[in-house]
Amino acid sequence: QVISEELDAHGVLKQAFADEIKARDYAKTNVVEVLKDIDGIFMIGGEDISPTLFKVPEEFANSEDIDAARDISDYILMAYCMDKDIPTIAVCRGMQMMGVVAGTGYIQDIRDYYKAQGQEYTIDFHRDPLGTPDNRVVRHDVELVSKESHLFKIVQADVMKNISSWHHPALDKLEGSGLILTGKSSYNGVEIIEAIEHPGKRYCVGLQFHPDNDVKLVCYDKKTTPADYGIALSLFKNLIKYASK
Repeated sequence: QVISEELDAHGVLKQAFADEIKARDYAKTNVVEVLKDIDGIFMIGGEDISPTLFKVPEEFANSEDIDAARDISDYILMAYCMDKDIPTIAVCRGMQMMGVVAGTGYIQDIRDYYKAQGQEYTIDFHRDPLGTPDNRVVRHDVELVSKESHLFKIVQADVMKNISSWHHPALDKLEGSGLILTGKSSYNGVEIIEAIEHPGKRYCVGLQFHPDNDVKLVCYDKKTTPADYGIALSLFKNLIKYASK
């Protein structure tokens, strides 16, 4: 639990406490004990990330939820997995945390980002509006840009169609992070990062979208999905393959 003195009025980690987390002093945490028998990690989606954790900290610039306790846990977990080369697949917020730990840029709200580019964002391209019944995902295509990536080797095509999308932040500026761009989308001439990998790690894959949703639809809800279920499942099978080595 995070005490109130560590948070600002928005629930964001205050800078001094965020800097302690970014120092990656694992001896002050239980991450070694927690992961001692863990061979691979799947980091899920969730709330926005405290902007004090960014490589270049920013002021809080949106009105959506922050979970500071989870920020601390996820940052330490992701940093440890990347430092120790533990196979990882991270989706949505998970991918954003991968980028934040690696030192990428971060877009706190896509609509504001479009405005800053002088472009309109008049449709719900990456998610339905807040309050939509059942939190329905939206679907769009992702262009694959690296034929050496894990993602391309699984998809075996230049476009991954009908992915499940539900997010309003995104990553930006991968330069200097060690991460490479493997997938992107574009609307109204503005590109958004949709997939990343760390080529120096065994299996360090970030996806801004939700293959887990399409696996759930088929395996648990017994429904069909407009996305390729086999591709979605293969992303997780690959995690198991690399984790079992």
